[in-house]
Amino acid sequence: MILSPLADKRCQICSAASLREIESFRALERVTSDAKTWEPGGRLCVCGDCGTGQKVVDADWLGEIEEVYRRYALYYQSSGDEQPIFSSRAGGPVPRSALIADYLESVISLGNQASVLDFGCGNGSALRTFSKRRPMWRLYGAELSDSALERLRQLPNFVTLFTGRPEDIAERFDLVTLIHALEHVVEPASVLSAIRRLLVEGGHTFVAVPNGAITPYDLVIADHLTHFSLDALRRVGVRAGYDAVAASDSILPKELSWIGVASSGAVAPPAMDAGAGVRRIQAQVAWLHEQIASADRIARAAKSFGVFGTSISGTWLAGALGESVHFFVDEDPGRMGRQHMGRPIVSPGQIRDGSDVYVPLIPSISNAVAGRCERPGVRFHATPDIGR
Repeated sequence: MILSPLADKRCQICSAASLREIESFRALERVTSDAKTWEPGGRLCVCGDCGTGQKVVDADWLGEIEEVYRRYALYYQSSGDEQPIFSSRAGGPVPRSALIADYLESVISLGNQASVLDFGCGNGSALRTFSKRRPMWRLYGAELSDSALERLRQLPNFVTLFTGRPEDIAERFDLVTLIHALEHVVEPASVLSAIRRLLVEGGHTFVAVPNGAITPYDLVIADHLTHFSLDALRRVGVRAGYDAVAASDSILPKELSWIGVASSGAVAPPAMDAGAGVRRIQAQVAWLHEQIASADRIARAAKSFGVFGTSISGTWLAGALGESVHFFVDEDPGRMGRQHMGRPIVSPGQIRDGSDVYVPLIPSISNAVAGRCERPGVRFHATPDIGR
């Protein structure tokens, strides 16, 4: 796998001029974070100093991001409702924001009069959860546009929506949350530093990002710039002037959670195994290529071929396979009976006999789903091992 030096670029995590492009990534189909197909041609690199995967920030990427956000429609497959997470911790599907609220309440004490800003609030899913649980909190949002303003105004304790830079916000907050926002931004340490200045004394910042260490599908999301490991997230927090209160890879499935407060002094950034990071990113890219080839062989031999899931990974694989995909399978009741990419969405029990279904999920989950859903007459196919 060819790694080409990028002498004019610096790492989003450690600022080292040690980026190397993985050229084979350019051939991969991509997807946007609102689960829409996106054409190949992306550029992925990895840092030789810290081992973090990231996109190449150039004029082409910035132009693509502008177009992605112009078309953005969060949770459009479920009429704007927040996607449930199938969590063993909660015993079933629950909204992501509910799990986050549980975690925050277990780690920090905010009381009933807190002022809370959700930075990158989308259509307000987290703010709605906060509003139901703490009706006395003063709730604020920040986004690129005011398209969700009317929806936010329906919350009885919503105050205002900011659409400018964090440096332009005059208010101060007890808690600022960035839920699937930090992976989108250029220079995440600078953004977190600006957020830190919005905190009252003793205030907290919470970050949730995809766990790039275990989910290769994060790489093909066109508008995700930085692909975090837990150590990379910790390192960004230190560079931004925080002490970590908590950091975990087990609160949300396939996601990382971090809570920080303004630092009381100089803190050394965590050591990172750059070699291991580089090898992991290379193996993930190879696995994505192998998965397309594997699914394509099965689809060509199948009488009726389906893809399990209508979110990121399912949309990505269907985009790569094209007309070979005849239907989607989803266990979310809010999506059953609808269409995605012009194909019907059915439940596992509605799959016709003689069908083959590919399960594009990380191997441990893919194998579990395939084993649970397979029945006589319907064949489920799990993804290959990563790095096999």
